[in-house]
Amino acid sequence: MRVINNEEKILKLLENMDNRMGNMESRMENMDNRMGNMENRMENMDNRMGNMENRIEGLEGHMGNLESKVDKVDANQVRMENELTEKVRALFDAREVQNDVNERITSTLGRIEGKIDVLQMETAHLRRVK
Repeated sequence: MRVINNEEKILKLLENMDNRMGNMESRMENMDNRMGNMENRMENMDNRMGNMENRIEGLEGHMGNLESKVDKVDANQVRMENELTEKVRALFDAREVQNDVNERITSTLGRIEGKIDVLQMETAHLRRVK
C-alpha cells in the first residue's frame, strides 16, 4: 500500500481546482457569448421598434390627412345638399307657377273657342239671310 504524501494530495487538489477553474472559465465564456447574442438581439429589437414607431408616426400623419379630407368631403356634401334642396324647391315653385299660367291659358282658350263658335253661328246665319 502506498501512502500519498501531503504534497501529492495538495497537487491533486490543485489539479482538480485548476480543472474546475477551466470549466468555470469556459462556462463564463459561453455566458459572455450568450449575453453578447442577447445584446445583439436587443439592439435589433430596438431598431425594429424604432422603425415601427416611425411607421406609426407616418400612419398617424396619413390618418390626419384622411380625417381632414373626410371633413372637407362632409362639408361639401352638406353644402351640396343645401344647394340641391333650394334648387328643387325653386323648380317646384316654378312648376306650380307654370301650372297656374297653363290653367289660365286653357281657361282663356275655352272662352275664345266659345266666342268663335258663337261668331261662326252668327256668320253662318248672316250668310243664309243674305
